[in-house]
Amino acid sequence: MSLTRHLSRKESPIRQFIHESAPQLALAGTRGRRGQEVAASFNFEELLALKTQLAIPEAVKDRQAHATVAGTALDYRVRMDLPDFDFVETVAQRGLDILAADTGAVHRGKHIHKVLEQALGFAYLTWKDQASDPLSLDRASIPLAWCESIARIGPHETLSGELGRRIKRAKNAVDLMMGIDEDLLFDIALMRRSVEPLLDEWNRGIKAGADYVPNPRFLGSVAVGGADADWAVGDMLVELKTREEITSPWLRDTLFQLLGYALLDLDDSLGIRRVGILLPRQPYFAVWALDDLLQEDADKALPRLRADFALMLTGDGNSRSTIQS
Repeated sequence: MSLTRHLSRKESPIRQFIHESAPQLALAGTRGRRGQEVAASFNFEELLALKTQLAIPEAVKDRQAHATVAGTALDYRVRMDLPDFDFVETVAQRGLDILAADTGAVHRGKHIHKVLEQALGFAYLTWKDQASDPLSLDRASIPLAWCESIARIGPHETLSGELGRRIKRAKNAVDLMMGIDEDLLFDIALMRRSVEPLLDEWNRGIKAGADYVPNPRFLGSVAVGGADADWAVGDMLVELKTREEITSPWLRDTLFQLLGYALLDLDDSLGIRRVGILLPRQPYFAVWALDDLLQEDADKALPRLRADFALMLTGDGNSRSTIQS
């Protein structure tokens, strides 16, 4: 069970520990005046007032499926524009490997694997070609998103529906890639363009010496069944979210997700002291200091919290007793 799944289960001790680490944040946006006051202290009001400028195209019928693929593809597209992107180390490649190990998990699995393998090869060559135009790179991000879904939820769940049927109908990777829905392609292109100034800023900082880690994993990730963030720049951990509707509960949950990642960085290898949510549909980039989320000096609080978290994850501690002690 991944960190995000733990956080969705109220009975999970991992969720309870993370929430108890930031009790003020747990109140933000809850009912009543106190919940509103705490939400305001975390600047929720400014984000709730944002208007969606880049909505999912009206012609899209399956909005949930579109949103999932567009969000994952945009994550890859952004990383293509930042340093150290490595196809071999992506979750997408892991998904393709999972399918290769068990092509019998889906009907015509060998054909699906062959076409997706070719599609990833096509995407790789597009990315490596310095002359590739932005729209070609946008297109290349989509098979990466498809393959990542195989790793996240499994071959059968990913390929038993419309995506699987589409790949089965494709004669080859070119046929598949050229058949990508225009609504999906241009949605990704517009969102990527909306965050381009921020990418330029980060690239300048990285070139000047700022630390950058794509798709970071953490020392404690294995203990929660898997946890990997989008990227870290300097002392800031960033999550890309292509959500249309911004609500207080969603903001609170997303911040707890980021806080959970920070706590799982048990050896402080990333030096996380800030977290950010990048919202390309609005577009907006919001940043919070861990000092504010924890309501205490993060440099002092994190070693204690991480030590307690590690004890709990290994079965040698209790979240409630260690936090309150």
